[in-house]
This record gives sequence, C-alpha cells and structure tokens, in this order.
Amino acid sequence: MDTMNQTEILTALKRQIRREQEALPPAAVQMAEAIQTKHGGCIRAFLYYGSSRREGQVSTKMLDFYVLVDAYRDIHGRGLKQLASILVPPSVHYLEIRSETGEILRCKYAVMSERAFHRRTSGGAFESMLWGRFAQPVLIKADTEARYEKLVGTLAGACLHLAMETLPLLRSPSEIDELWARGLCESYRTELRPETPMARSRELVARFDGRYGALTDAIFGGGQEGRRAAIAQTGWLDRQRARLRWAARRILGKVMAATRVLKAAFTFDAGLDYILEKIEGHSKARIKVTESERRHPVLHSPVLAWKIFRARALR
Repeated sequence: MDTMNQTEILTALKRQIRREQEALPPAAVQMAEAIQTKHGGCIRAFLYYGSSRREGQVSTKMLDFYVLVDAYRDIHGRGLKQLASILVPPSVHYLEIRSETGEILRCKYAVMSERAFHRRTSGGAFESMLWGRFAQPVLIKADTEARYEKLVGTLAGACLHLAMETLPLLRSPSEIDELWARGLCESYRTELRPETPMARSRELVARFDGRYGALTDAIFGGGQEGRRAAIAQTGWLDRQRARLRWAARRILGKVMAATRVLKAAFTFDAGLDYILEKIEGHSKARIKVTESERRHPVLHSPVLAWKIFRARALR
C-alpha cells in the first residue's frame, strides 16, 4: 500500500469513526465524572467500549472505559504500581457508584498513558490486544478538540492495521466480507477468553454490519475490483508470514494475559469477582471460590487456575 493510498484510506476511516460518535449515555457520563473526581482531574480522555457500549444495557452491565493520562505517576504516584503500569500496561481499576435513579453502577477502567495508547493502538505493538479491541465501536470523550481528533486518527489506524494483518489470511475476494470477523477472532485467540472466538466475533460484526461494511468500503473501495486487487497482491510468502505472526501473537498474548491477570490480583479491586463474572457470562461455567481464595487470589492462584481449567472456561 503506497503512502498516498494509505492517507486516503485513513481519511475515509476517520470520517466513518466520526459518524459513529454520539453522546455518552447518562450513566456513562456520571461514571466518567466519578472517575475524574477520584483521580483529581488528571484524566485527559475516556474511551467507552465493551458490551455495555455495544448493547446499551448500561444498568445491567459493567461499564468499560480506557482512560488516558499524561503519565502513570498522575494516578499511582512514584513506586511499584507506576513501574508495573509502565512494564505491563494498562493498570486496571474498579469503581462502583449509585446512579441518579438509585441504581448501582459498576465500572472497570483501564489506565494508560496517552503516548503509549496512541503508539500501541495504531499498530506500534506486535500484540493485538489494543488494535484488535479498538477496531470495534468506541465512543470518545476528550478534554480538547485536538486530543479528540488525534484519538479518531488512532482508532482509524487500529482498523486499518487489523485489516492489513488479517488480509493475508484470506484466499478469495468473497472472503473479504468475513475480514472483520476473522480479524477479531484471531485477536481473541491471542487472549484468555471464555467464549468461542469465531462465534463471538461473528456476533459482534453482525450487530454492527453496516459499520463494518463501511470500513471495508473505505479500505478496498465499494466494488469487487478493489477486493480482487487486494487478494491478488497477496503472495504465498505474505500468507505464511501472516500465519507465523498470528501464531507468535497467540503465544505472546496468552503469556501477557496471564501476567495481567496476576498483576490485577494485586492492583484491581474486586478483580477475582470480575474475572469469575466474565467467565460465567460468556461460558456459563460457574466456579465456586472460598472466602480465603477471594481474599488472597495470588496465594491460591494454582488452585484457582486448576478450577478454571477443569471447568473448561477459557480457550
């Protein structure tokens, strides 16, 4: 892909992402304000994503945010938590508040430095966790217009990078309609997730089929000619390299995911309960834990890992 063509594609992708933007739901606004207050006003931007964003069931789902800061010390001060966030971003936090209507709202929010987020999400990271996640629908709330526009550009870069990393895995122009489901599936396979990757990916793409169709048109054009050309330009060596990259990501990603889970046990309030809730919600596997295991998840991590493995809750 030449530079001029890539610039045009990114411009079209940014237009699509801007069209998707809408006001945060009131509950998400209230939660964002609570997070900002908790951290003394140092949050520069919020990215609202996840199942509550997709499905609109704000009162029954845990809200998911990525929040961006200038530096990790703004949240953690100087010390081990700051170092852990630099080495294994993001740091994950939990917040529970009562809504204006009296409902209990729960939130999981990941903190990243703005610089690290832009670099990793736009394709600067080998691991697909961020550019795979943020090729999905996201709502942006930023404190300046310039910061908002930069985030739009980064999300466009995530979409393009996921598409280009997935394209060599396809064999015919007709398969490009499956591009996003395949890409999300490959990204999910690099993580420790309870759901079946392809089934979940197809469900997500089907929910926003118009959106993903628009992204495909922005990258390959509206007709079959661009799709045929994209497949034709992908050679046998490109396909083998892509397969190797994704295989390596599956190894690296699962190691990093396990590391993040261990880190969350130290730093994430209610971390074990959240993990068990996610597992039950996606795989229907109920895992019983003792009060001692809940209070000391790191100490009991071998036992917890065995319970999760025995329940076949993660793939």
